[in-house]
Amino acid sequence: MQHIFQLEASLMKNILNTTALAATLVLGGYGVAFAQGSGTAPHATGMGQQGSGMTQPGAQTQGSAGATQATRMNEEQIRTLLGARGYSDFENMERDGDTFRIASAERYGKEVEDLRVDARTGRVQDEARLTEDQARKLLENRGYSEISDVSRDDDTITAKAKQNDREVRLRIDAETGVVTQQMASN
Repeated sequence: MQHIFQLEASLMKNILNTTALAATLVLGGYGVAFAQGSGTAPHATGMGQQGSGMTQPGAQTQGSAGATQATRMNEEQIRTLLGARGYSDFENMERDGDTFRIASAERYGKEVEDLRVDARTGRVQDEARLTEDQARKLLENRGYSEISDVSRDDDTITAKAKQNDREVRLRIDAETGVVTQQMASN
């Protein structure tokens, strides 16, 4: 019985991680702000408390002329967001206005040079799609084992793997890195 609870806990953790990552990818910086607990309105201040004076990364604020503008994320927030997308080993990160420039980094084991990231949304400009090798590394990082039959069909990468001693078929969106799974028939 305890084994079933462990499987359910592991599955829930994977679902929550995937949901959080998908929200970040779809909603950009505002998704990060929302996930961190800001209010539901685009003008909400930090941690959902009106008048706290703090704004969340990517949240929108009212300018003096009433124009709405998104706040810029700081370097730590950009590192966290990129880390969730598989980036690591950042070299020479510098802000240039509304853009962070990173001389080099790794994404799932592959070196990436001259990375440009929008400081307001966290979106990587001209981001390359995942390769089959990067998809394999992504799956390993998420706890899958015995990864096989990795192949690409346009923007979808498919693979077979094991998770918790069960064989699964996986689909990875090469553009976003979102992983979906189906039980494989044995």
